[in-house]
Amino acid sequence: MRRAVIVIGCSYGDEGKGLASAHSVRRLGNPCLNVLINGGAQRGHTVDLPDGRRHVFHHFGSGSLDGAVSCAAERFIVNPLVYWQERDALAAEFGLAPRLLVASVCRATTPWDMMLGQIIEENRGKARHGSCGMGIQETRLRYMNTDWCMNWGQLAECTESQYRQYCRRIIGEYLPQRLASLGMTAGAGWTEIIRNPGLIDNSWADLQAMRAETEMYTDWAALAAGWDSLVFEAGQGLALDADNRADFPYLTPSSTTSLDSARHIRALAGETETEILYVTRSYLTRHGAGPLPGECPKEEINPDIVDRTNVPNPHQQSLRYARFDEAAVMDRVGRDLEATRRVLPGAAAAVLVTHLNETNGALFGEASLSEFTGRFDRAYVSSGPSEVEPWIQRAARQSVQHSDPA
Repeated sequence: MRRAVIVIGCSYGDEGKGLASAHSVRRLGNPCLNVLINGGAQRGHTVDLPDGRRHVFHHFGSGSLDGAVSCAAERFIVNPLVYWQERDALAAEFGLAPRLLVASVCRATTPWDMMLGQIIEENRGKARHGSCGMGIQETRLRYMNTDWCMNWGQLAECTESQYRQYCRRIIGEYLPQRLASLGMTAGAGWTEIIRNPGLIDNSWADLQAMRAETEMYTDWAALAAGWDSLVFEAGQGLALDADNRADFPYLTPSSTTSLDSARHIRALAGETETEILYVTRSYLTRHGAGPLPGECPKEEINPDIVDRTNVPNPHQQSLRYARFDEAAVMDRVGRDLEATRRVLPGAAAAVLVTHLNETNGALFGEASLSEFTGRFDRAYVSSGPSEVEPWIQRAARQSVQHSDPA
């Protein structure tokens, strides 16, 4: 029987989805298709190896080091610049040339989308939304206007002349209009970079390289029919879902739920044994602006915490910390699970609690680890960057409860 794991962040991202995805690939075994279901190259999913080597995945699945084949699903936003940088890094560090399958309808980020997002955040000053500077939101908005967009299938077939014209229109028409609509301008330094003709040359080279090294598909059901192991790796977390209007605008411009993965599984012929694996740290974090209930200084949790992935940067600034809020986490998980089980009624609910080595093996909050994990069908724990162990195994599915809205 086909088996699938859907990896979902419980809160604001940075929970350990790279570790969860790599572990899931190992559990299911190869050949395994590691599906990037949402977001784009702004994801930073870390995989640490026992020998001390590590990689932060952006454009490939976190199961790549364990032999999984990556798949950019229809809503994933590809970025040829980031793709090629990461592919070079994986070759240099691990001698790896991972396969990537790309849906023909994928949107593609350009360097000017990335610069737009950074310019806009700089103009917002203290009112910034928390962008990571990868141009995901700006790519999404540009593709809502069909005058300035080509999907991956179209880009893969365009000539150099067509691509250069495409870039010039983004630079000369779309970018000024987008900034004008916000009452913003690009400073002199940005204008010089934006109009540097060498940037189009480099962008064309990146596009050529990516389309030569990747494989394109048009039919998901036909593609996945030959795979018995599937790991769907979502980016960000449930609290950042685009439909979480209560926290607008401090969200990510994509669905972070398990529903789209479930629909992909439902589209396949035959049965698929599915586990939804919800991932959370033993405390909560947020990298970027926006609400963070229970926020506290890092020192209150553990002064020795060192996060090598979420380093301070000009766009998101420093990683923020908070106490573990079981009620809020279970509310998000419960709502997600309820919606997804309408599509996949038999899906099991599992949880992975990470970073327990930083909180003495307990949740940093009022909740008991045993009581929290007992709300799920299966539970796993991690007390190190490369370690995952089962906590409980239950044959009968438990009911994951959530609170009713006020």
